[in-house]
Amino acid sequence: MDATEDADLKLQRASNSLLFDLEHSLSRVLRTRKHDSSAREVHHWVRETDMHRVCSLLEPFQEDPQLLDTHLKSLIPPLVVAYLESLRTTAKPKPNERKAHIPLSHVICRILNLLCKIRGEKVIKGFLNNEPRYLEPILNEFELGRNFVREDDDTLTQSIIPWTERYVLLLWLSHLMLAPFPLASMSAIRSSQETSTAIGIDLPPEVPEITLRVLAICVNGLQSASKERGAAANLLVRLCVRPDMQQLGLLKMLVDWSLSFFSRLSAEDLPDIHQCLGVLTFLSGLVTSATNDEIGPSLPAIYRSCQNILSQESLTFVKSSAVARKLVIKTLRTILVHCLKAGSSSKGLDTTTVLEETIDFLLGVLADGDTPVRYAASKALSLVVMKLEIEMAGDVVEAILGSFNENVYWQGSQRNLSGVNPLQWHGLTLTLSHLLYRRAISTTQLPDILNALLLALTFEQRSATGGSIGTSVRDAACFGIWALSRRYSTKDLLDVEMASVRAYQHQKALTVPQVLAIELLAVASLDPAGNIRRGSSAALQELIGRHPNTIEEGIPLVQIVDYHAVGLRHRAMCEVAIKAGKLHRLYWEALFENLLGWRGTGSLDANSRSFAARAVGRLSTQQDASGVRRMADLVYNNLSELKPREVEERQGLVMALSTLVEQATSPERPSGHLEFDRSASSEMIDLTYLWKLFDNKLEERSFMSPALRPEFTASSICCFLGSMAAMTAIANIDLSGSTVPTEEIVRLLNLCLSRHEESVLEATPHAARNVIKLLGMIAPTTRDELVSGWLLKLENEASYNGRRCAGHAIALGAAYSLLSDSHISQPTSDQTRIIKTLTFRCTTAVAIEARTVALKALEILLKSFRDPTAQTTMVEGIRRQIASALHIALNDYTVTERGDVGSLVRLEALQTTGEAWTTGLLNGSGLDEHLHADVLRLSLERLDKIRGRAALVLEKGSHEHLLNAVPGADDGVSSYDYFAKALKVLQPSTPYAITEAMLLGFISSAGMASESVVQNSRAALLDAVDALPTCRSSVEQEEYTLLDVADCFMDLFKKSIDNERILLPLLEVIAFLFDMQVFHRLTSTSFNFRALLSYIQKAHFKSTHMQKLSFALDIYRGLGTIPATRADTISKVTSMLLHPFPKIRITAAETLWVLTHEDRLKMQDWSLPSKNLKSVVGGIKSRVTTIEAG
Repeated sequence: MDATEDADLKLQRASNSLLFDLEHSLSRVLRTRKHDSSAREVHHWVRETDMHRVCSLLEPFQEDPQLLDTHLKSLIPPLVVAYLESLRTTAKPKPNERKAHIPLSHVICRILNLLCKIRGEKVIKGFLNNEPRYLEPILNEFELGRNFVREDDDTLTQSIIPWTERYVLLLWLSHLMLAPFPLASMSAIRSSQETSTAIGIDLPPEVPEITLRVLAICVNGLQSASKERGAAANLLVRLCVRPDMQQLGLLKMLVDWSLSFFSRLSAEDLPDIHQCLGVLTFLSGLVTSATNDEIGPSLPAIYRSCQNILSQESLTFVKSSAVARKLVIKTLRTILVHCLKAGSSSKGLDTTTVLEETIDFLLGVLADGDTPVRYAASKALSLVVMKLEIEMAGDVVEAILGSFNENVYWQGSQRNLSGVNPLQWHGLTLTLSHLLYRRAISTTQLPDILNALLLALTFEQRSATGGSIGTSVRDAACFGIWALSRRYSTKDLLDVEMASVRAYQHQKALTVPQVLAIELLAVASLDPAGNIRRGSSAALQELIGRHPNTIEEGIPLVQIVDYHAVGLRHRAMCEVAIKAGKLHRLYWEALFENLLGWRGTGSLDANSRSFAARAVGRLSTQQDASGVRRMADLVYNNLSELKPREVEERQGLVMALSTLVEQATSPERPSGHLEFDRSASSEMIDLTYLWKLFDNKLEERSFMSPALRPEFTASSICCFLGSMAAMTAIANIDLSGSTVPTEEIVRLLNLCLSRHEESVLEATPHAARNVIKLLGMIAPTTRDELVSGWLLKLENEASYNGRRCAGHAIALGAAYSLLSDSHISQPTSDQTRIIKTLTFRCTTAVAIEARTVALKALEILLKSFRDPTAQTTMVEGIRRQIASALHIALNDYTVTERGDVGSLVRLEALQTTGEAWTTGLLNGSGLDEHLHADVLRLSLERLDKIRGRAALVLEKGSHEHLLNAVPGADDGVSSYDYFAKALKVLQPSTPYAITEAMLLGFISSAGMASESVVQNSRAALLDAVDALPTCRSSVEQEEYTLLDVADCFMDLFKKSIDNERILLPLLEVIAFLFDMQVFHRLTSTSFNFRALLSYIQKAHFKSTHMQKLSFALDIYRGLGTIPATRADTISKVTSMLLHPFPKIRITAAETLWVLTHEDRLKMQDWSLPSKNLKSVVGGIKSRVTTIEAG
């Protein structure tokens, strides 16, 4: 969850515009305005695209449904009114509208279904019209199903989803069942025999017709696999609990039917599981909705039926469904609540037995493998405990707390939770949270509850594959602490003895609110799961708000640990945690301790470990020298306790040491410290003793064996070597002694350089540069031998393939500026070899990956001259070599089976060129104009990523002719304005190489790019050439003309006639300019159209390239209208009527007809074999020749 911006913040900012568009779109979807009337009538049919647009505007609100609340009253009533109006219309659609349109009634139901999905059906149902007069129309609409009727020659369109409409109508009918009038007053009484036989339920002899119709659709709906099943069960419950239906005995009959349904089931009959779930949903809803007087006589039978589902082997297939178990839990919970209310008067059920059996069952299913079942069980236990007497409720809570000790192993004073069941812990923690939320726990039990919640808040287990499986437990713990803060008073929390809180029993000066605040801060800042960080933030806000003046720096703390601020893990760890640590030492110590645990340097992913190490370094800026040394010692001790296989933890801790050392030597280290640390001083922080980390040598297999994830070890050791070497070089210590393990440094650095992963390569420059600097101070001979070894590896021909020796190339680039001899101004032999090796590896003699690495090394080499400790300058010969290598790389268009892999080289070359222009090191290399021309060309080429990078680099250039024509990437690199600004280069004073490069890049975008780029670039080109004069009016006049552009095109054509990469887009652009009548302006000038014709013919001579042949014919269509080339062009096109490719023959015939309007061309099938067309072509040729001669 580490994006640049939180999705929910984006939604909040965009919600107003989304809601405005939604209301406008709904208005267009629902109603239309007649030209002769101001009244707006409902549509009969709606376009699919309009419906999908409304749905797309609603779907983002699933992330934050409450944003819709204030707008529901303006969104849903118009939908309801329009639907009711549509029921009264009988207009038929036009036949041609049937395929592309959807009935309005179905569209409204789809939108209402989506609203139910977002906001919940209980909320949406309240906006539906509940006037009894609409019961009959809605029921008729459901029974007719007119939107789903298929004709013989028609099929149901995929945009029609029948169950959504039935679901919404069932919800509406259940809402209408609240009508206070007897159903007999709204419909006639009729015999129930036919319906009773059809649905298999014994019914009273005479029943209102509406009742029979509703029963039929409900029983059918109970078999559905969609949300329709739940809506049908809810409607059936609403029907049978009506007073008039109870008087008819319908309630008892339906209960008997549902119970007999399960008694008749057996696994051999292959029963429908969806029907079983439908009946269970009905029973559960009935027990919940009916009063004890209404459902009491049936409770024993329902209870026995639920027990049979759980225990009988024939009903195992029902119990195997998580939905069924959830419904059984809900039913048993409600039965037990009914029994507790009735007390000893409960008929047919022993309350004590039911209580014991139900609680025992609920405690067991707290470890169920399905989350919805655990949620249902925890909620059921909390509701039951609320109804119990205080003593008995305490026994249940003790049983729950006792379950926390199952399979827990003690290691000294620490609990080892690796053997516990995380699913059971989730259920137990969730149950405690529900009990706290309902304040069903006595304050005398709060110490044990706090111990359990604090333990659950730090719960973490790793699966066999290394994934986290403790997230749900911590989430439930956050809910529990939030509930504790909300439901219990400040006095209740302050009365808890700290000695009873195991995690803080030695800190008796603290209070429970303060302890909870510390734990929540650590979770909100460091937890790997975003929902838990936000849940902890919400709990912390509730805690501080409900219990003021009990927490140190409470208000500033809650302002820092904001709900949105902790959404991104990088921000939570590296910003929120650091700010919170400044508030009080308690917070600092808790954060530092947790950063060294599984939430920090022991995180699952490498990025999080890197964030944790960075946070440790930033926390050290709030300590004095002794404090930083204590931090380093603690990290070192943790490192020494690691086992060899704990590679991820080692990486995190070593990187933490690296950041500690970096911060200790940073010139930006703040001089002021925490207010609570008055002993802070500005003394030098010396951590060079950490070289002892290498006393226990790392084996080579830690850098080689794939099983040990060597990239993690290599990247962390690289960072540590660089930081320690930098500190040692500036520390005021005796470097001649044996405190610096030179041999081990060289060995580890070489092992790190053997890795080519990106994380290692990123750390290599810092490590190589600082190690070379340190070795130059204490062991110059070792330094020279090390650099020579790197050069030998790169000069070996076997290293030309792939990314082999990539680390060595990067290291040489970083070390270059430190290898000079202060006594001479010329580069040393090692520096000369480095430049020669790296520039050679930028050519096509090595693999693509090796080229990109070499260019990256050159970029690092150029950056190293920014270092004030750089001991050399760049002589002209070196500058020219680097500029020449960049020129070659900027023109790398290598194409393999992977595609344009040369683009990877060009991208890296652009980055290096930008660095060169920033530092100004290549000025005076003699290739400045060539480099600017290359970058200008790339800023206009067809690949978006290349254009974007080149546009940014071009802004760093200094060529005088580009200052007013640099496109810039502010408005995007695909816009009309971008290309139009680039064409300002067309000036008479601009060097020809720059103009040619610009047009070459422009041809790439205008010829073969994506559609939008082609459109914008061509529009800009057309407007630019239209504004140019055709030719100079006098020799002395200085102005750029269309003739100059055309001549440049001709030069490009001549140079690239064998290069299809340039030739194909050039042909297409020339054809486009002919179609736009641009070249026709040159007929009165000296432009050589016959030379153009000759180049075109030569370009496709004996070619089998279909695209090239098609482009040539497009140009012939233009050349045929030029008097100087018309005859030869027509002759050439006529000869292509016998081309071997049928598609080319057809295109040639079309082109010739455009030029001559010869009717015989239209009457011939040009897809026939060439030999069958010879006589026809001969006749056409003589006919055309005669016409042209006449």
